Amino acid sequence: MVTSIENTTPLSRSARQVAAETNIQSNDLAERRYDLDALRAVAMLLGIVLHAALSFAPIPWTVKDSQQGEFYLVLFAAIHGFRMPLFFLISGFFTAMLWRKRGLGGLIRQRLNRILMPLVIGCLTIVPAMWVVSSLASQAPRGSNEISFFNAAAAGDTETLKKAIESEAIAIDALHPDSGGSLLTVATFCGQPETVVMLLEKGANVNQKNGDSGTPLHVAVFMGRAELAKRLLEAGANPEAKDSSGNTPKENLKVDIGTTNFIAQMYGENLEEADLKAGRTEIAKLLGEDPANAIAAVSTGSGVVALYGLLFQLPVFMHLWFLAFLCWLVMGFVGYAFLAKTVKFDRFPKWWFCSPIGLMWLVPLTMIPQYFMMPGTFGPDASVGLLPIPSVLGYYAIFFFFGAICWELDDSDGILGHRWYISLPVSLFIVFPVGLELVSGTFGVLSPDSAGSMKPLLGNFFQALFAWLMVFGSMGIFRALLSHENKTIRYISDSAYWLYLAHLPLVILAQWFVRDMPIPAMVKFIGITIVISAFLLLTYEYLIRYTIIGSMLNGPRKRKRSALTA
Repeated sequence: MVTSIENTTPLSRSARQVAAETNIQSNDLAERRYDLDALRAVAMLLGIVLHAALSFAPIPWTVKDSQQGEFYLVLFAAIHGFRMPLFFLISGFFTAMLWRKRGLGGLIRQRLNRILMPLVIGCLTIVPAMWVVSSLASQAPRGSNEISFFNAAAAGDTETLKKAIESEAIAIDALHPDSGGSLLTVATFCGQPETVVMLLEKGANVNQKNGDSGTPLHVAVFMGRAELAKRLLEAGANPEAKDSSGNTPKENLKVDIGTTNFIAQMYGENLEEADLKAGRTEIAKLLGEDPANAIAAVSTGSGVVALYGLLFQLPVFMHLWFLAFLCWLVMGFVGYAFLAKTVKFDRFPKWWFCSPIGLMWLVPLTMIPQYFMMPGTFGPDASVGLLPIPSVLGYYAIFFFFGAICWELDDSDGILGHRWYISLPVSLFIVFPVGLELVSGTFGVLSPDSAGSMKPLLGNFFQALFAWLMVFGSMGIFRALLSHENKTIRYISDSAYWLYLAHLPLVILAQWFVRDMPIPAMVKFIGITIVISAFLLLTYEYLIRYTIIGSMLNGPRKRKRSALTA
């Protein structure tokens, strides 16, 4: 739920049902859930913290700050691992409440106004702003001449590049500030064997990760550069390395000619189908794959990969994807509503849902969609395309409908999350570090062979357990500390929706502005978070809160009359 909502008091289940069915609007039956409103706001505001940290973490992002550290990667993973699951659970809770109070018609009207309309307007304003800002911020650092050396790698100007490396004018494993590709990757992509040999002889990392976490071998296979693929393998290229989509180099054997040429032409390269087939035939042999299958995929798979990328991967919604997901989940909720009329959810034992015992089935259930997500990263995938990735939608649907059922069961006595003082420390200081190490090896404690074939399963388990422990613990501590009205918290809760919708272009601009400043990363990070949040709070108060936009996001608000005009 992304708006301020009132909830019913702890009446008996039957009384609540009668009130909803008879459309009773008495103020005696309504009370705002301040704890969940505040928790929803925190989930959104943590998104600003998360995005502000990205330029300082050694992971792919639009802006790469000159001061980076592993701390920000850990911070990102910790927030990302539970923030959106928590948000969708609260959304499910409020959706069920709204349905019982206003019926399906009222629910749908409210969601059209508060979710679909902001999504449409955001796609026409905020998303284009994101494209412009990202293009600006991804340019080379001010005063940098690195681009010329990447151009030399692309053109096969081996001597110029060699002198630059020897004079330390550029690091041999530097990444292109725009594309995120290494010098070795650029030379491989453009088919420059002499440059590739020189870079390998000079000690270039043959398994250097590019901006998409792919390696030079991924690119060699994709482009059908058989000679270069052979040299890379001889130099120690890992044929099992996975890119950000979880694909190994051999998966690129299956990319059709249309998709390959579309991407190649974006960077000034053009391939003939016969050359691509011949190159991939030789590479398939090198990788121990059946050449016939790989070659057939080049032609028969034409358009399939491109269509998948267009529908599921093209960044249509950017950070507004959660609104699109809510639209899908509300449509699914309609089916739930019809089911709830025949199945009395309040007859289920509460301990199935509203107690730690629920972890016994919630964690395994969550592990199923999580299994299909990108390996090597902690937490659920994002899905910014026109259509939601099924595994990601299924993952968040579990949290959404769990929240809906929790409202039906009326956990007014606070069983869910009441031992937050145990679940929060355990999840943050035990479950999270173990899970992060199993998934990504961030702390370097476990060897690559540790846990053997059980490692992915254990990593999956700890990710799911962390999400649920943090969700339960967060709900418990907010219920204990913020269950009563606090005007400051309520104001922040109301403003959080606007802050999250509008923050990302401003955050990226701020990251770009401070990128090359020789000041500590922590100062930059805290400064970006505070300055952007404060600026957006001012815009909310003076430009949004009492306007049609504010009414669309949070319902109508009226200015308080001053004492002079009263």
